[in-house]
Amino acid sequence: MRALLVCAAPVVGTCELLGRLAASVDFVIAVDGGGAVCLEAGVQPDVVVGDMDSLAPGDLDRLRELGADIYQFSADKDASDLELAVIEARRRGATSIVVTAASSGRPDHALAALGVMLSARDLSPHLAEPEVDIWVLSTQGRALLSLEGEGATVSLVAFGSSAVVSVKGVVWELDEIGLDPTSSLGLSNRIGDGGCAQIAVSEGVILAIAPQVNGAVRAQAI
Repeated sequence: MRALLVCAAPVVGTCELLGRLAASVDFVIAVDGGGAVCLEAGVQPDVVVGDMDSLAPGDLDRLRELGADIYQFSADKDASDLELAVIEARRRGATSIVVTAASSGRPDHALAALGVMLSARDLSPHLAEPEVDIWVLSTQGRALLSLEGEGATVSLVAFGSSAVVSVKGVVWELDEIGLDPTSSLGLSNRIGDGGCAQIAVSEGVILAIAPQVNGAVRAQAI
């Protein structure tokens, strides 16, 4: 089962993207103020999770009236709202997750969101934003990723420890190459003339990042 976790970062274009994402998953979890994002986009979440410090009482009442399950936690807690949403996704049987509206606004929140995704790598996390897609790749979850989009930019960044990765179908191919954490070796590669790239991780954890660059085509998962 696939779950969509909707956060509340102020990302331009989220509403249009959210409608497409919601149609591709089995259930939607609004992460605190993500409930308001869902309402604005006309998407009904199945559940709202968080301490509700960024969700107006009127929006919360409306979500409750629409039939969403509400799980409200104390603001005095050791886990972020996104972490609680991942726990709820697991409880509902999710085997993969998509996260959106999480990569803008405060940089500490954006980094923490990536940290949650990395810790949930067995759920093959995908961060989908209007101007960037990020996939967590590891042998504990999604180890293979195929991307399409001739000329599109793709960056690979290792986290936590060194990773071993192979990339085919790009301008600068890699074959079982070691990437040190946050090394620049995997930055700004491009999908080649064939229009399709394959990324394989045999050790460690990496982020495969497909940004929108100067309006050019952006890589998309196949």
